Amino acid sequence: MNRVLWILQVILSIKSVSAAFSHVVRHDKAEMAWGIERMGSVARPVLIGAASLMLLGALGLVAPAIAPGPPWMAPLAAALLAVLMLGSIAFHLTCRETPRVFVGLVLFLMAAFVAYGRWAVWSL
Repeated sequence: MNRVLWILQVILSIKSVSAAFSHVVRHDKAEMAWGIERMGSVARPVLIGAASLMLLGALGLVAPAIAPGPPWMAPLAAALLAVLMLGSIAFHLTCRETPRVFVGLVLFLMAAFVAYGRWAVWSL
């Protein structure tokens, strides 16, 4: 079980870093234009905030493998990423972006599984 949790943590970390990159660097792409236009002037701060939280979550997921730290860091990071994914699902539902809702749902389930697994099943 420990190995499965670590694999999921690495996958979530990589996906979070790539999503953070796309939200900050590639926010001007045409596929994001409608959502950004709909949000108005708060779009840029929201994108930067979400990207920052994703980067912190990615770091929190893999930090226990790099350096010893508090055992609650990885499950807390996974739980917060799960909450962030719920917000992402809600936003993409309002924008009617069905493929992104599915991706958000899968990432939410992975993050929730890691959070539960690290808190209740196999603590670090």
